[in-house]
Amino acid sequence: MPRSRFVLALIASSALIAVPVAAGKVAKNPENDKSLGPTKNAGYFLGYPSPTYQWHGCTKSDTQQGPKNLVDSTPNTEKSTSRYVRFTVSKTAPKYSWKAKPGWKICGVQVAVQLTNKDVDSDLLAEAGYTSGPSAGSTATGDGRETIKVKIPAKGIRARGFEKYEGKTFSILDFQSVTVFVKR
Repeated sequence: MPRSRFVLALIASSALIAVPVAAGKVAKNPENDKSLGPTKNAGYFLGYPSPTYQWHGCTKSDTQQGPKNLVDSTPNTEKSTSRYVRFTVSKTAPKYSWKAKPGWKICGVQVAVQLTNKDVDSDLLAEAGYTSGPSAGSTATGDGRETIKVKIPAKGIRARGFEKYEGKTFSILDFQSVTVFVKR
């Protein structure tokens, strides 16, 4: 049986379910305020895929969305330079790579991802912590298979209809965006 896909409250059968968050309400996340290194919290579930104002104690960030024009007739990679980080997006592994500009150090990385679990009938869009080096990083290399898993805690979503996701561990199926948090 093919996997179902939904968008917010099951709007269409060709999209994904996104974790709901009450309007004007920010989920409390003690990991935001800690000063941790860029290798910490890989796979930490952050909820609905929306940007946070800080991660690992850093508030400066750059975000790279998914590939804009990576189709068969275009080059294999797309490069962009933001204020603090230079990103490369590729058709092949690693799909995303990043490098902090001179004078900046990476505090941590968050990713908006499509999560999948064979025991759940639909995928889920969510935000999670990712790993990086202090000056550069990338998503999975080699064959591109992700080794980072995202565990959604029991009662980690707390929304009606999302109970089937709670208490399970998910694989990263695809990336929607990568946000790199930096400091001087």
